[in-house]
Amino acid sequence: MAIWFHSSLRQWHIRTRALIRLTESVLTLAKHPTASLSLSLVGTSRMRQLNRTYRNRDYATDVLAFPADPLKGQMDPFLGDVVICLPTAQAQAATFGNTPDQELLRLLIHGILHLLGYDHERSSQEAARMRR
Repeated sequence: MAIWFHSSLRQWHIRTRALIRLTESVLTLAKHPTASLSLSLVGTSRMRQLNRTYRNRDYATDVLAFPADPLKGQMDPFLGDVVICLPTAQAQAATFGNTPDQELLRLLIHGILHLLGYDHERSSQEAARMRR
């Protein structure tokens, strides 16, 4: 398993070990223990730009996931990219009853589930499946 991590936000203290451990746990529970992904933590303007470019929505969202096309027979599949907007995560944390760190972890799980094919926007059944 490999996790490529990038943060363009120098002023934020990120607990990278917690992010890595959570990613490993989620992938193991999902029966993809050797899968890899990239995680980028970005600011509001970058997230707004990505959301506008790829989803045609002109606002900064909390998390985006960009699934990779799987290669047949690949031993350690690269699942894709998860992008999290830290300012949005911090602003919405209280709404979900979370600390900013907990919200970051929640969004990471959310993004990984999207990479694994879960999609809450497809149907209410998919949304319920993701919540579990």
